Amino acid sequence: MNLIYKVMPTGWKEAAKETGALVRSRNIRTPEELLRHNFLYQTSGDSYGLTSALTQISENQVGLNKTAVQKRITNSGKWLKWILEHLCKQENYLTEPPQWLEGYRVCLVDASDYSKQGSFNADFRFHSMVELFTLNMAEFHFTQASEGEKISRYETIQEKDIIIADRAYGTIKGMEYVVGKKADFLFRLKAKSFQLYTKDQKVFDLTAYLQENYEPGTFIDMPLFYKSGKKYQPVRICALGKNKKDIEKSHRHIKKSNSKKNRGKITDLQQIYSKYVLVACSLPETISVNQILELYRMRWQMELVFKRLKSIFGGEFCAKKRESVEAWFYGKLLLAAICEIFIKRSRFSPCNQKHDDYEQ
Repeated sequence: MNLIYKVMPTGWKEAAKETGALVRSRNIRTPEELLRHNFLYQTSGDSYGLTSALTQISENQVGLNKTAVQKRITNSGKWLKWILEHLCKQENYLTEPPQWLEGYRVCLVDASDYSKQGSFNADFRFHSMVELFTLNMAEFHFTQASEGEKISRYETIQEKDIIIADRAYGTIKGMEYVVGKKADFLFRLKAKSFQLYTKDQKVFDLTAYLQENYEPGTFIDMPLFYKSGKKYQPVRICALGKNKKDIEKSHRHIKKSNSKKNRGKITDLQQIYSKYVLVACSLPETISVNQILELYRMRWQMELVFKRLKSIFGGEFCAKKRESVEAWFYGKLLLAAICEIFIKRSRFSPCNQKHDDYEQ
């Protein structure tokens, strides 16, 4: 724990009292003890009872009972969020929103599979919508793992939102749902997600265009259309040509994915699309393609933490109330962020640290 304390942001101890997480108790007297209890809960199967038992064993004293542990963990939600937000800013995972985003609320949508202990397959899926620059949890859902990822489950999307999500959400139904809420979307685009059209309603071959116009470092900005029923709706396709090093990273990722799915070698289509960061959005032309892809890059910085989060899910999840779910969620994210920090520092020297800019 001493290593973890060293990476904590300035003011984290004071914030324990300010957020109401640390209250007068003969069992938990310091922020360090409270954080240790939270992490013990996060790593012991998300069980209040087991956390209580382990605390008594590890600290050789009469500890908190199950109900008291639950109360302390639930009350820690705001504090854990405070630590997470300030830690991510400290490590440049989070930045202040640029001036051109004034008036917008930027939200990340993602989903993670969740397995009970002893289960070989995913049992549940945790769907979340989190504000990018504050890490406020705007909305969350637990479903069966068989339920797909779809934007339409999020009812709190509102006007002047920008919803950022990966390829799974980049469908006509998803785009129309967001626009119907008077919000904007920024979705990663997978190969041949839907048919595109020009202004004069002619079919546009995006794959051929990308193949013929690849240049590393070059931005592409195309106002196109998709067909919804009998109507042609506008969609803006933005892309950035990757450099050779990033393309090689993408190929390694694709090969790994293909191997898991028994798909064999990289296809010609994958070869073409792996050369680009490619997104579809509804943002106006007053926002440049450079700004759009910079916003997507901001999403990817935080996505590193979400990816780590997905690797540490586990246990018998027992939280029901929103406060309990938020404490669990921010505790998991905080652990993921700390893991990412330690991994980053082990890979790069202090004078040569950097993050991957875009998703592979």
